[in-house]
Amino acid sequence: MTSRMVHQTEATRDKIIHIAEALFIENGFADTQMKDIAAATGMSRNTLYRYYQDKYDLGFAILVVVITRKLKVYQSIIEKIEARHYATIHEGIGVLMHAYSDPQYEDDDRFIAEFDGYYAGSRIPSGFREKLKQLMPDSITNSLNNLVLLGQEEGSIRSDIPADYLMVTIFNAITTFFRRMLLRRDALMEIEQEAIPKLTPVLIQLLMDGMKPSPQR
Repeated sequence: MTSRMVHQTEATRDKIIHIAEALFIENGFADTQMKDIAAATGMSRNTLYRYYQDKYDLGFAILVVVITRKLKVYQSIIEKIEARHYATIHEGIGVLMHAYSDPQYEDDDRFIAEFDGYYAGSRIPSGFREKLKQLMPDSITNSLNNLVLLGQEEGSIRSDIPADYLMVTIFNAITTFFRRMLLRRDALMEIEQEAIPKLTPVLIQLLMDGMKPSPQR
């Protein structure tokens, strides 16, 4: 009996997260209220609040699911790079860059963009950074730094910029640009809408070229 109740609880939690993520993506954080999520899941607000105490609590729970899913993909590629699955570290990092902007996970990136956009500035909750550090272990950051260092040692990545500067700049550039393109797809003024999906690969190519050592360096 107990195991069945636990299963039902987890199934309900998964249902809430799935439906709430879709609502946050479609309507944004500001315009999505807990009452909307309760109605969409077919439960009372009191029942919803027994699972999540407020919108931030629910949003962070979705963020955990989303980032955990993405980190598994990244870790798999990082392990292949470390095992010298690719011809150079530079080539392997290129594969990782494309994984950071994989259209297969567009919904996850839309959610992260909505979450980041809403919980910014004065709305950043107390203790958010500490919770995020628990979600994103130092091992991933260390692995990325080490990959850049290995690339610098083998000569496939420029060494005139510190590895941690390169790593932070590259992967933040990709994710920030990719998510902005997702959010602004219907309103970007600079280029035709149908060309927008081609822009992140262009950025990746520019970053890849910029990471290469040159005779002048």
